Order: sequence, then structure tokens, then C-alpha cells
Amino acid sequence: MRAYLPISHKDLEAFVLSKSIDADEVFAPTPAFVSDNLDCDEEELEYLLSIAAGQEALELRLSEKAPGIVLAFEVTDEQIAENYEDSITLKTALPWELLQCALLAFQGDDELVWFATQEIELHLPEWK
Repeated sequence: MRAYLPISHKDLEAFVLSKSIDADEVFAPTPAFVSDNLDCDEEELEYLLSIAAGQEALELRLSEKAPGIVLAFEVTDEQIAENYEDSITLKTALPWELLQCALLAFQGDDELVWFATQEIELHLPEWK
């Protein structure tokens, strides 16, 4: 299952170094979310969740010029502690190996900019 973590620049810097992050809650296609969006396919559900995470990420920025940062992870059912409306809590920290990509949100833009995992450390200084 794809899960989306809005993250601050400072927390992303720490994640790059430690390769593990404790996430309180991540956006994910929970049974309730899927049920509320039966007219959406998997890709559309992921889009809606990534946009919601992007909006939350904008609130974590250091400055108005900085993008909101969202990390997309692939999580397993075994990692899920609890399901909520459009999010889950996890039993364990998220390791770097489960990271799929980074997404940047910009104020007033409905599209997120995609970065591969190997590009994150390279571009991190630009995202302040």
C-alpha cells in the first residue's frame, strides 16, 4: 500500500542521515477512504492522498518560498497499527528501503513534482 508522509526539511535531513524515521501518522488508502471514493481507481486514490499530504506539507515549510515535502512509502499490512479516515498509524519506524519517491508541493499548484529516491540528497539543499 502506498502511504504519504508530509515532512519538514529538518526531519528529512535527519531521515537522510539515519535512514529511518518514526512517523506518527501517514496518509493511506484506508478501507474508509476507499469506501468513500468508490468511483476512483487506485491511481486516483493515490493522487487524492498525495495532494492531501502536500497540503499538510505546505504547513511544515521553513519559508513561503520553500516547497512542501512529501515522502511516498510502500508499506505492508503487517506494519499498520490502526486505520483512520484517510490515514494510518504504524507499528514500526519507516526504513529508507521502503521509500519510493519524494514529492514537492507548491502553494497554489494542484500537481506535485516527483523526485526519485536517489535525487533527494542531491536536491535537499534547494528545498529550504
